[in-house]
Formats: sequence, C-alpha cells, structure tokens
Amino acid sequence: MKSKILIVDDTLKNIQLAANVLKDTTDYSILYATSGKDALARIAENEIHLVLLDIMMPEMDGFEVAQKLKSESKSVDIPIIFLSANNDAKSIDKGFEIGGSDYISKPFIPNELKNRVRTHLELFHSRRQIKSELDEKSQILEQYKEVVDESSIVSKTDLKGMITYVNQNFCDISHYTEEELLGKPQNIIRHPDVPKQTYEELWNTIQAKKTWHGILKNKNKEGKAYYVDSVVTPILDTKGEITEYISSRHDITRIYKLKDELRQNQTEILNTLGEVGETRSQETGEHVKRVAEISYLLAIHYGVTDKKAELLRSASPMHDIGKIAIPDAVLLKAGKLDDAEWEIMKEHARYGHEIFKSSSRPLLQAAATIAHEHHEKWDGSGYPRGLKADEIHVYGRITAIADVFDALLSERSYKKAWSFEKAFDYIREHKGSHFDPDLVDIFLERKVEVQELWESF
Repeated sequence: MKSKILIVDDTLKNIQLAANVLKDTTDYSILYATSGKDALARIAENEIHLVLLDIMMPEMDGFEVAQKLKSESKSVDIPIIFLSANNDAKSIDKGFEIGGSDYISKPFIPNELKNRVRTHLELFHSRRQIKSELDEKSQILEQYKEVVDESSIVSKTDLKGMITYVNQNFCDISHYTEEELLGKPQNIIRHPDVPKQTYEELWNTIQAKKTWHGILKNKNKEGKAYYVDSVVTPILDTKGEITEYISSRHDITRIYKLKDELRQNQTEILNTLGEVGETRSQETGEHVKRVAEISYLLAIHYGVTDKKAELLRSASPMHDIGKIAIPDAVLLKAGKLDDAEWEIMKEHARYGHEIFKSSSRPLLQAAATIAHEHHEKWDGSGYPRGLKADEIHVYGRITAIADVFDALLSERSYKKAWSFEKAFDYIREHKGSHFDPDLVDIFLERKVEVQELWESF
C-alpha cells in the first residue's frame, strides 16, 4: 500500500513544487489542502501517513493545525514536517514543542525533502508495526491472564513482599477482601506450622532469580488452615533485575484432608493391633499409647523432623506385635522364663519385622524397623541381631527407652510397678550400655514432661 502524504499550503505553486519532487517515486500518493480547515477535513476523511505543513496561512496557521492534530487520537501519531520560509529559531523551536517531527526551511533542497520524508515514513510505519505487534501480544497476554486468573490463586508482591495484586480466587480461599490484602505483607496468610526454613529456602531461590515450587500450608482470615501447591516466580526487567514476584497456586486442601484421614485410619488400625497384641500378653492397651507419646517427645527434642516424628508416633505401637506369634505357654508364663523359653520369646522381634517388611508404605516400613530393633542395645548386647550404637535405627533407639521406662512403671504378673524416681534411675544407670547416651540425656532433662505425659495416659 502506498503511503499517503498531505501537503498543506495556501499557495498552490508551493504545493506543486513539493509534489513534483515526491512524484519521482511511485511509493507515495499525494493529497493537498490550501487551508488549515481543509487539511483537517482531508485527514478526517483519509488515512494520512505524513503531513507537509506550511506555517503562514490565513485563518488557521500551521501551528494551530498541528496542535489540533496532536490533540486527536486518530491523528496524534501522524508525523508532521513543517515546510516553511520562517526559519528563525523561535519558529523552529515552537514547531518541535507542539509535536512536529521535523522542520525544513523554504526554499528546500529536493533531495533533502525526499530523504527526510522517506525517513519519517519508515519510522512511522515501523512504530505502527511495533504497536500492532505489541497490541496483539498484549491481547494474547490478557487472555492468558484471564485463563490463569480463572484457574489459579494468583497474587503479586513488590520487592519488599507487600501485596500489589490478588485475584478473586485468592480472596475466596483466604476470606480476605482485595482491600484488606493490598499493601499488606504476604505473610498475612502464613501458617505458624510451616518451618522458618521453608520460607528461607523460598526467599533464597527467588532472590537467585529462579522459580520456587513447593507445598505450603496457609491460613485464612479466621485462622483455618488450607494447603496450596505454590509456584513463586521473580519477574525481571530488560536489564535482568527483579521488579516484582508473582505467585500462582492451586488449592490441594481436599487432597491433604484425604491423606490426613488415611494416615489417621492407618494409625488407628496400628494402635488397635498394638492393643490387641498387648492384651494377648496380659498387658494394658494404654502401654502402646504411652510408648507412642514418649517416643514422639524424645524424637522432637532429638532433632528428628516433624514428619518422621509423627511417623514414629504412629508406628511405635507395633513394637511388640510379633508377640502374637509366641506360644501361650511362653507368652503367658507367670514365672521367670528358662533359657529355651527366653530364646523363643526373643523371636517376637523377628516376627514383628516379618509382618511388615514387604510393605512399601513408609508407616509400615517404620513399624517393621521398630519391631525389629527396639530390643537392640547401644553396646551390642541386645537382640535379635546384636546391633550397636548408630547401627541401630533412631526409631529403635528411641522406642527402646520409651518401652523399658513404661514397662518399669507398669505392674506385671511377675513384678510390681516401680516408682518414677526408680525408673528414671534405671534409665540413667544404663546410659551407654543399653541406651543411646544422647537420648538418655534428653530424656532425663525432660523428666517433668515425661512424667506428666505418662500420667495423662
């Protein structure tokens, strides 16, 4: 398509001179106007790509015409070249101030006119092409944004972590209004259960200009927990500097609730099985609960992760499940076992391991380990494999203390219940022989907590 050039001058001879120069090329269509009013009408009726504009015209001079063109959205981007005999500095400055793209003095040099016209038309069409591409991309991005906003929980924060944008899904799940969230720190939804290290990892990742992906437990306005699969991405400018952060999340609360329900069901089943095993050996079902809680307390203070500590608490009731395979004559004997009977009794550790060892479930794998190793001793004199020190899994070392401590405090057919002090002394005396020394120190440092916990069951 040819570029349309409008030549505006109240003198037809001047229009003809410029037109003759530009007609040397077939790239242009030439239109003309002999007044400012006529020029505005031509531009309103045609798609003009460049205006050659005289200044000294009656009724409406070139400066007024230019101002009107730059005030209208349709014509604001059209390049204007002033073509005038007024070549004083004041006129030239004013021409540029009101939006002129160039200024050529009359009489003009033909090649100068042709080259400047060609240059400004190329710039005009390049800008239009870029704008068209940007508009198209903006439209596509806006559609992407609508899709993301519809399907995800989205927020943006500034470099200080203050919220600058939230979509409706964010408001719906958090129970906050947009007004309540904007300008607030992102931690307004942070749940206290999430370890500090998680957020440190997140922050270090995005500060390194990388995307962080993980599961987060958040809280809504009422403090109720919800879970999201979260992606946090730093947005970079053309210099590679971070300008803001965008977070996209998906609500997985229902999945977590189902997993939690499944875990609770598994725990309840294991507790019940543990109680059945203890009942068969004429011990109380409360024994497995006390062992579970004391084991959890020890694990937490020993530095075991929350997840593994919970696993230990759920699996420890299975520590003596292997006793279901021990004959009644041995298991229920009131007096002291002879050597042969004791060898049979010790097999319960191996039997317990056999029950669960083939499972791929972490909970049942933990149960297999605990059943197998809770009678191993720090000095290697335990059974069934004579493991020692760190060869014994931490689950086995922890459960050993909890199991022995509770057994000492419990009345059996062959003994009376011990006092707390006597039971604590026994654990202390067997530090480094039967029990892990570090675990014994932790256990004794928390005597009050352990006693209160035991009494609560």
